[in-house]
Amino acid sequence: MTPLSRYTLFRTGDPDEARELVARKFCGHRLDLLADRESFDARHHFAPGNKIAINYMRYGATVLIDPGELEDFYLIQIPVAGGARIANGSVEFDSDLEYGTVLNPDRATRMIWHAGCEQFLIYIDRRILTDFASKYIGRHLSKPLVFDPRIAFGRTRAQDWRRKVMAFYAAAEDGCLFTADSDQSQRLLEEELLADFVQLQPSNISQFLEREPSSLAPGYVARARRYIIDNARDPIAISDVAAAADVSVRALQYEFVKCLSMSPVQVLRKERLMRIRQELASDIAPARSHASPRSGACRISGGFHNIMPASSVNCRVIQKMRRIC
Repeated sequence: MTPLSRYTLFRTGDPDEARELVARKFCGHRLDLLADRESFDARHHFAPGNKIAINYMRYGATVLIDPGELEDFYLIQIPVAGGARIANGSVEFDSDLEYGTVLNPDRATRMIWHAGCEQFLIYIDRRILTDFASKYIGRHLSKPLVFDPRIAFGRTRAQDWRRKVMAFYAAAEDGCLFTADSDQSQRLLEEELLADFVQLQPSNISQFLEREPSSLAPGYVARARRYIIDNARDPIAISDVAAAADVSVRALQYEFVKCLSMSPVQVLRKERLMRIRQELASDIAPARSHASPRSGACRISGGFHNIMPASSVNCRVIQKMRRIC
């Protein structure tokens, strides 16, 4: 089955129509067919989230795509079939199952997608990623955030991150994310994907990530835990917890693991699950709230365990999630 089939945006054999429809979601660009028109079969599936939008795209035929500078967004490209030739700024390379791509918005982009190329695309608004990266390292970014465009999936951390992305797509395909009831889980998952990517992908802020964060006073951890307890019913994310404790996201993650042997995500998940168990044990129908089983008591974790509402367990998705750990 084609990925994200429930989020089909279009399918067309007309290159002009494909260019116009893709431009509505991304940006204006040049699209030239470099092979027989009969093989052109463009598909775009699109699911918008809180901080990111996930996409599946293919063109069928070999095409030239030239958007120039993306300007307003970063685009992470993960090939799932075939390959492409990518140029982002002065860096040019072949992208395939071994090398993904992150397109920097202030660098001119030019690509050739070869026949049979299929990719997962993660769209991230430039302001959102810049703000998140700033909070992650606890510093204002005076210059644009620039990544090495090549994502080398031969690295263990990059492989782990790609598996999380695949699990995220699988959960979306099975209706566990991008729904009215999944907002609580989705914010956490999206931020975890962003945090892992900022940490693993070389960039012009990598020097801030080479050393362990400075230790926090015990009061910061206690303040963060209290915020989690007081707000667990709301669709909070880890950036909210860090802001409440007045620390960077990275420092908060480090200190929680050191002091509590759990990440902030795991502490939040545990608090929500304990509340759900209390409600269920009370033999009273849980009040409709963000912490109810129906609205996203998804086991999410650092390993993306079971991205599923507690009241609608889907064994196939659970098995996919467990393979990540």
